Amino acid sequence: MGSIEVYDTKLAKWVPYVPDYKKWEQHFKDISEGRVRPDHKGRYIVGSGSRNKVSPKQPEQPKLTLVTPVAQAVEMAKSELKREGKVIRERKRKATSSGGPSSKKLKALGKKNGFLY
Repeated sequence: MGSIEVYDTKLAKWVPYVPDYKKWEQHFKDISEGRVRPDHKGRYIVGSGSRNKVSPKQPEQPKLTLVTPVAQAVEMAKSELKREGKVIRERKRKATSSGGPSSKKLKALGKKNGFLY
């Protein structure tokens, strides 16, 4: 009586078949728990896992936010300046007219009261 051999595609040769008992134990456990149907038509390979098993958790993907090319360039420039240690100055806004006296009026009032500007 000869041994059973199977063709190993990775090694490209016939090798003796040695069953993996852990895979068979898991297979029968899956059948008893109803995860695998023994009357299933089609191909089922022992040890390939059952249909209803929970797959291992995938690592979380980092969240990506889409930005315009201009915003991306501004962020890159800010990070480069920060890395080089330079101070980033924001643009100063012009003061809006608040309804108060203008500088000409203040000068006129100052001259009237004896102040020089």
